[in-house]
Amino acid sequence: MNQYEMDEYVLPRRRSPWVLVGAGGTAAILLGGLLAFKKGNQNLSQHMMRARVVAQGATVALMAGTAGVASLGASGEKAPPAPQSKRKDQPEMQSEMQ
Repeated sequence: MNQYEMDEYVLPRRRSPWVLVGAGGTAAILLGGLLAFKKGNQNLSQHMMRARVVAQGATVALMAGTAGVASLGASGEKAPPAPQSKRKDQPEMQSEMQ
């Protein structure tokens, strides 16, 4: 097991609390829109559903942003690529071009 594989097991992953806030806000707006629809207030329901789409988009953007920051690591350098397994049906690449 190399150092990068060991780090996955040793270091706990931190999750962004803002993603949870965004998901909770999206759920609250959705619930408010459904309640407005049930009461017959179509105008408020429509506005709440539009707000839900905006909140959901912001939450997805937060998820993508925090995943990108986490992939950079603490030093700001990109993480090394994962080792690729060699397939038996692929020929070995020659180091020198002819």
